[in-house]
Amino acid sequence: MNTNYNQIQKMDLEQIHHILVIEDPSFVREIELDAATYSIGRHSSNDIVLSCQKTSRNHATVLRRTDLKTNQCSYWILDGDLQGNRSRNGIYINGKKALVHELQSGDIVHFSADASVRYKISTEPLLDDAPLDENLVPLAPIAAPVIVRDTLVNKETVVSSEQQTPQKTEKPIDNSLQLTLAELSPQPIIESDLYGNITYINSAGIINFQDIYHRKLNHPLLDNLISQYHQGHDNIINREVTINQETFQQTAYYLPEKRVIRSYLTNISQQKIVEQELQQVKTFYSRISEQISEGIILVESATKQIIEANHATSKILGYSAAELLQMNIYQLVEQSEKFALVIKNIIAENNNFEGEYSLRHKNSNLIPTQVKISIVKFESEASICLIIRTLESKTALNTVEQASTELFKRELFNQQLLTAIANAKRSQKLLAVLFCKLDFLPDINVSIGEKNYEKLLLALEKRLDTCLRSGDTIIRWHEDKFALLLPQVSDIEEVTKITQRVNQSTHQSFTLGKTKASITSVTGIAVYPQDGAEPEILIANAHTALERASNNKIDYQFYDDAMNSQALVALELESLLEQALEQEEFELYYQPQININSGKMEAIEALLRWKHPELGLVAPGNFMRIAEKTKLIVPIGEWTIRTACLQNKQWQTQAMPVAKMIVSLSLVQFQQSDLAQTIAEILSETDLDASLLELEVSTATLMDNIDHSRHLINQLKSLGVKIAVDGFTSGFLALDYLKQIPLDSLKIDRALVQQLTNSPQDLALVNALIQIGKGFDLRVVAEGVETQEQVELLRSLNCHYMQGYWFGRPLAANEAGKLLQLDDLAEVMVQPQSSAVVETEAAKFECE
Repeated sequence: MNTNYNQIQKMDLEQIHHILVIEDPSFVREIELDAATYSIGRHSSNDIVLSCQKTSRNHATVLRRTDLKTNQCSYWILDGDLQGNRSRNGIYINGKKALVHELQSGDIVHFSADASVRYKISTEPLLDDAPLDENLVPLAPIAAPVIVRDTLVNKETVVSSEQQTPQKTEKPIDNSLQLTLAELSPQPIIESDLYGNITYINSAGIINFQDIYHRKLNHPLLDNLISQYHQGHDNIINREVTINQETFQQTAYYLPEKRVIRSYLTNISQQKIVEQELQQVKTFYSRISEQISEGIILVESATKQIIEANHATSKILGYSAAELLQMNIYQLVEQSEKFALVIKNIIAENNNFEGEYSLRHKNSNLIPTQVKISIVKFESEASICLIIRTLESKTALNTVEQASTELFKRELFNQQLLTAIANAKRSQKLLAVLFCKLDFLPDINVSIGEKNYEKLLLALEKRLDTCLRSGDTIIRWHEDKFALLLPQVSDIEEVTKITQRVNQSTHQSFTLGKTKASITSVTGIAVYPQDGAEPEILIANAHTALERASNNKIDYQFYDDAMNSQALVALELESLLEQALEQEEFELYYQPQININSGKMEAIEALLRWKHPELGLVAPGNFMRIAEKTKLIVPIGEWTIRTACLQNKQWQTQAMPVAKMIVSLSLVQFQQSDLAQTIAEILSETDLDASLLELEVSTATLMDNIDHSRHLINQLKSLGVKIAVDGFTSGFLALDYLKQIPLDSLKIDRALVQQLTNSPQDLALVNALIQIGKGFDLRVVAEGVETQEQVELLRSLNCHYMQGYWFGRPLAANEAGKLLQLDDLAEVMVQPQSSAVVETEAAKFECE
């Protein structure tokens, strides 16, 4: 701060100009800084847009700071954005990585190898036709201008060469939406003056910090914050604040034009818990390595420098841990050249090696050892792991190796179970502990011999491992018993499926040489939290379930009898769905979407029903979850789209008015790589105009994988198909995705419509969503309309398209066809007798 200030003092204070020279693969430009903030990154929403693909979407932020005492301004650069999200590669100031830095004249900031900026202070203003510095050489021919878009405060500015102008200008979003967007932010945003008075707080801030108005400077968020600015501290303050056992990352900076301090808060409580758990796991593994009698050495693969060594290594070789960390691995090996070749082959072929080597003791004696060498990978880095055992202890250790290995594995299993319980509690999911006992193993041991018996157990463990998901754990608990841990389980059906795979796997015969072995198994299951919340209780209850399964002579048994019934029901329902698909028991019902102004039905949504011969008409809410889990939703969904297209085409041949057909896609359907091809084939088969098919996708499905969503929807749009987003709410992420994905319609979530009253809060929220949809030029549809009051409130908010039980229940094809012929459906539609009737009917098919 002082260096920059002294530079400025030497200049005429009224003629100081802050210049940023931008070097990018596509351009070299100079811009004069005059705004309060500039965002820099690859995404087109940034104030300064970089073309280099190695930079982050929101890589850095430049902020202006005005010293209240001297009235001098300086510029600071921050890694990432103002919400606390850091860039992927970081920023390097004059070759050194930094998080926040006050820019000095001559500073060079690198975002990647190809993208950088240089900051300078000048007494001369930057002219439009001024030449660039002689030292600056363009990295490539100028392919695009650098576009400086303003933030919420500043006007839009475009800096470009005279030879080229932007080819496309984005449609500006109405400034009246800006306050709404801040209000809808899921992160708290707070502004306070220099006396601790709250001048602005968004909805998220009010929810999280209800007492901040009363406590003012005594509140942890404002405590010591004002004084730091009065004392001339840095313009940006990053700190962690703990409030009611929750930890928040606070990023605060001074806005001189408003004379307020704005704070952005991010709840990092879960991150802190994860960090604590990781530290506990690290400590646990460290303690285990210290208890092992074998020496363990980790070596950096490139330099061969020792980076970790346990206590047993020091005991075997006589060096302290600090001394070992200063050594190269070749300094310990007598035949270092031969050893170097072995290491080279291991790295090249990514395999393991075991052999005898003499290692040098600190007293210069040679220690004969058995060394096992393998590659250990962590993320993108690989290290070399050496396990060292003195030959004198090898024989003695073999006698207790099996017992110690089982004990170690049990300890490891218990630790993983403890961590899984903490994760399940946080994510509100289930986990399962299984014990799988193998029958007839003692008889097999006698018949095939000890050596083949051990091979059989290893083969069994590998076979069982193939039945599990990524992240599941299996260990050999005892001679004839395996323990399995299934963390992050969604429901009992998932546990049942995995258990069935395990049992089917063990029932398959094994061939060892000329001997064929047949085995059966039983499994006991305990589920968190129903069967216990502590590791010891879950393990004990899984053993109890195993005993019951053995006594009852069944393949598997849950500890809770109710879960056994639930698993059987799920399996029965899956079988019935397969049968329904084969025997064509599914039907489509149709519900209109009404243009409330014209009264015409402009679209009609196809809704799936299952007409069971005994159960009658079954709504999707009773079978869709099982259909999605078993992937039966894929053929069911394909049948639904094809049938809906055929029906629309049939209505057209009957000279009925043309209306769009709307069909919903589930997450599982949307994830299919051949979905666009399937839709194209259906349109070709049915000869339906693609513009008359609208596929409806939920917001959650879009957000599940935004890159896949963008790619797939572009494919569907190329066919001419319309796309609607269902269940839309006001989250910041949803708003951001609206800009990235080409949509046609937006459906306001039924939960918002059903709670809509005449209160200002309800009206403001729904009105904001309607205006956002219209701002993106989307057709806005309110679903779940069930009362006249809702109709009138939505009409007053200029929502012209509605759907719900107030306009009609889902109808069979022949009855729905009659509605298409009506001129004014809103006027002639027979209304329900009372709102109670509507609620009763809606409850029957509430998932539509």
